[in-house]
Amino acid sequence: MSALTAPLGPFPSLPPHLAGLKDWRILILCTSVNSFVQKVVAYFDHLGVDNYAVQIAGSAEGMVAAAEAYEPDVLLCPFLTARIPDSVFTRWMTLVIHPGPPGDAGPSSLDWVLMGDTGLSPSSADTLAHLSSSAYSLNPTQRSHWGTICFQANEELDGGAVWAWEQYPLPPIGTITKAQLYQGLHSQAAMLALITALFRVYEISSSTIAAGQPIVSARPKAEWGARSITADKPFLGGPVHDRHLLQSKSRRPDWATHTARDVLRIIAAGDSQPGGQIPPFTTDSKTALFAYGACVHDDPSTIPAHLYGRYGSLDSVPNGTILGTRDGAVFVKTEQRFGGGAGVWITHGRPPKKSLKDPLDPKVPMVDAIKKAGHGAALDGVQEWTQDGFEYKAGEWQAVYVKSVEVDGGIGQMVYWNFYNGAFTTANCQLLLSALRWAVDPSRSHLPIRLLALMGGNYFSNGIALNTIEASESPSHETWANINAIDDIVEFLLGDTVAERSPKFAGEKTLVEREIVTMACLRGNAAAGGVALAAACDVVVGARGVVLNPAYRAMGLHGSEFHSYSYANRCGLIVAAHLLHDMTPISTSDARTKGLIDVEVGSYDSSPASVELAMIEQVRALLGSSTATTPGSLSTPLRAAPWAHPSSSTSQPTIRSISSYKLDRYTDPNRTLPPLVHYRTEELSQMLLDSFHPVRSKRYHTRREAFIRKYRSSATPARYARALATGPDEEDLPAFDEAEGWIRGEEWGWVGMPVPASMATSEGTRVDLYPIEEPASHASGGSSPSSGMSDSGLGPITPMKGVIVGGVPVEREGKGKMGMQGFEGKMTGAEGTKGDVLFQCLYQAGA
Repeated sequence: MSALTAPLGPFPSLPPHLAGLKDWRILILCTSVNSFVQKVVAYFDHLGVDNYAVQIAGSAEGMVAAAEAYEPDVLLCPFLTARIPDSVFTRWMTLVIHPGPPGDAGPSSLDWVLMGDTGLSPSSADTLAHLSSSAYSLNPTQRSHWGTICFQANEELDGGAVWAWEQYPLPPIGTITKAQLYQGLHSQAAMLALITALFRVYEISSSTIAAGQPIVSARPKAEWGARSITADKPFLGGPVHDRHLLQSKSRRPDWATHTARDVLRIIAAGDSQPGGQIPPFTTDSKTALFAYGACVHDDPSTIPAHLYGRYGSLDSVPNGTILGTRDGAVFVKTEQRFGGGAGVWITHGRPPKKSLKDPLDPKVPMVDAIKKAGHGAALDGVQEWTQDGFEYKAGEWQAVYVKSVEVDGGIGQMVYWNFYNGAFTTANCQLLLSALRWAVDPSRSHLPIRLLALMGGNYFSNGIALNTIEASESPSHETWANINAIDDIVEFLLGDTVAERSPKFAGEKTLVEREIVTMACLRGNAAAGGVALAAACDVVVGARGVVLNPAYRAMGLHGSEFHSYSYANRCGLIVAAHLLHDMTPISTSDARTKGLIDVEVGSYDSSPASVELAMIEQVRALLGSSTATTPGSLSTPLRAAPWAHPSSSTSQPTIRSISSYKLDRYTDPNRTLPPLVHYRTEELSQMLLDSFHPVRSKRYHTRREAFIRKYRSSATPARYARALATGPDEEDLPAFDEAEGWIRGEEWGWVGMPVPASMATSEGTRVDLYPIEEPASHASGGSSPSSGMSDSGLGPITPMKGVIVGGVPVEREGKGKMGMQGFEGKMTGAEGTKGDVLFQCLYQAGA
């Protein structure tokens, strides 16, 4: 298997001798369904491995019971912090992922490597003392490589026979956080190690284990533990050790001696869990703070003089002094030497728990965290350092910035952001909308602006900011403010031309009227409203390996962001219902098949830098393409949202063709599509129920609190437990959407607003989550029916006329019952080659 690279699939594309693997029962044990577990689940779904179940390992007894109930062929532990009981790993083949190369051990592997540990000293105490001292700045060192292993569990933690491992080059220390390393390079290597190990276990057990004998007795080849999968070389990153737990309190930055780059390195090594702990800013409180989202400001000459005027000069400012704030972040002056930067921005923080029994506080903008921890005096006299415009400035922290490209006399504006953990606070949304408006302002360029590309950051977006909502005085009202702020962004991007719009956009010339096309570039994961934000764009490009989780429902939210429009029109009513109801992650490959994204770029092991270059190439290709000759760098034919079909009947720039089609759709005198703001008001009506209705709001507030404050639960959601589920969860059932005693329209009075006139008719815009009979339970864990096209075992679905399924056009006459306003049964120009669906829409006849 060393010649194969993961992820492979779907299953029929694998070597024939692996066919029996499809029948294996796989049990996934995990501490929580974190980002990597979701990546594994999404990959298994893409691969076509159906017989798997997930169990949250809340206790040793729970692990044993799950294994005995499921009787797996193999257990996988992609994220497990608890010890596996002997009675499990001695009976079943149990494969564990560890974020380090062979020989490394300990619970803080990524923390140590990001602190700068080279492994040259076997003493953890001496190593930590050096890494925490200012002397490290004189000669900063780091490993060249790090790795990830998949080993067979035994009595020794992080020990056992290695079935597969991968290594990868490390970026410069301080340029990547622990979370970014885990979700990026580690997850890529871990997926390759896990799937390679699974294939190897199958091969060895099939060839050397007698029928009826336990697979657990299989043993890997010695060379698999000695050489990495891709490079086929021993570990290149230096000596490895069993390092102890690296606690935050043992690696605090020292404001008096540490440079900005030292502070960045120390904070980044613990970001996002547990966080970098920084000393108190004042003597008013002894409470330290956990800090997150650090960024160095390089040039001291660019610090505005009014920020330090009270000290006379910048040199007179004591190190560790907060000099300025921006949008809730703080700028702290640091020791300036060795090119270590002028100071450090810290975007977020939280006070530590008062006792082990207390729940975690939410992560909030650092200004709020400082005040809550009792250090508010440190902000006295501190002024706001406002961001002047959105042009990209190297060496400075910008929450949002814009880069431009020019192709054939047209400008593409690429808008980047890096909101902490992908969460969009109300203020973040307002800032991003300002940046989008700034980017397309005609004064930006003497050339016409033709393309607005949403580039995102390490995450694309995870929707509204639950941490900020949880910390607010009124979570209900902050939820309402937040969802409206992100809806404003989506309404701006969709740019309906009718007079009936939200007041903010009344009378405004929209993007489509200005012939500006929108593109979403998903370089990182997206969830909930972040997926809907991307889906509202004319063209959506996703990096392979990105995981999407479109649903809001598990949090007790209906969601908004015009998903009723974008999901249903992009994917069809049946698939849209599943995206919202199933609450499971999907890969970009499956998202492309469903129509949620249009183009995939890169490979599963592409670096962030190469992914960004690939996205920029897509921007340039779209700017320079014509409908007659589509460049090879774009999909052929170009895939786009159904409202943005480029016409191939005439030769013209693709941008103009998309804009013309979209404008014609909006301005058609026979338009049946309701004003798009109707989708917004209907969705917001449901969000008001989630925020204020006595039953639904309690459910949402309870779930949000448990999620943010990390209340531990041993219950595995039925959608992941599958065959181990004892029955559906409440969010799986129609009753979850009920609002007892509610009179339609009254919810607007809860926020002091009149009932929108569209409420008289907008109920038809909602996606019906139960359009056809549900399966008996989540317990099937098997493959979907083979008749027709189906999703999650819901039965045969009849595709719409003009849709290409597997390269074969399918005919259907008439519009039928859509069950939803503005969903058109007629599509023109549907073209495609095998496996390349221009616009796939699944339609249930007579639904």
